[in-house]
Amino acid sequence: MEANFLAEASETPDVAQAESEGSSSSTATGKEQTVMTEAVLPLQTYLFQFLFLLVAIALESRVLYRRMNISRRTSVEYATFINLLAASVGWLVFFMIQDFIPLDFKDQLISYIFFDRLLGSRPEQLTLVIAATGVVIFFCAFLIKLTGLDVLEAFLQERREGDQSPVRRSWPTLTHRLDEAVAPPKPNHATTILLANAYSYSAISLLLFLRFLQIHNPINTLNF
Repeated sequence: MEANFLAEASETPDVAQAESEGSSSSTATGKEQTVMTEAVLPLQTYLFQFLFLLVAIALESRVLYRRMNISRRTSVEYATFINLLAASVGWLVFFMIQDFIPLDFKDQLISYIFFDRLLGSRPEQLTLVIAATGVVIFFCAFLIKLTGLDVLEAFLQERREGDQSPVRRSWPTLTHRLDEAVAPPKPNHATTILLANAYSYSAISLLLFLRFLQIHNPINTLNF
């Protein structure tokens, strides 16, 4: 009996040590899993998106000011609204279709968003896909901005009509007819938005190209 008791007592520390090691290993594994599931924010992508919005608003507001005969403040407000709308819809669509993107292209896209570079070699097919995606994004942004501008102007027109006096003339006067005849024609929104979108996307493409040159062909410091 004493021998069995001593044997059980000698096994008890080993079992306790094994249990402690198991609990510590499980705790470490839990910590590793916790670390692996932490979210990573692409701050560089946010900063570049903010920069692109500033460039687009500055260029497109100038086009709207010249072609729509509106004030500078109104043109900036219009440009800000349509660009924020296009950016919001674009990111929303991107998050909705990311599950349907091919795995190879998704890896390249994630590597470019987080690390500003592509993985491994860059095949010719990837260049073709990027060019086609850029064209699709350009025309989708054009349609979103055009629709947003039409909706915004319709909303503002309804507010102006509601604020005006309800008293109206039953027939137009001679002065009113002359004002309508001399008034400039209503600008074409499609042409205006297409031109503004072309200006902004050209400037953004130039910035991306300069960024590409900075990464892949860094300028060495001259030693005199």
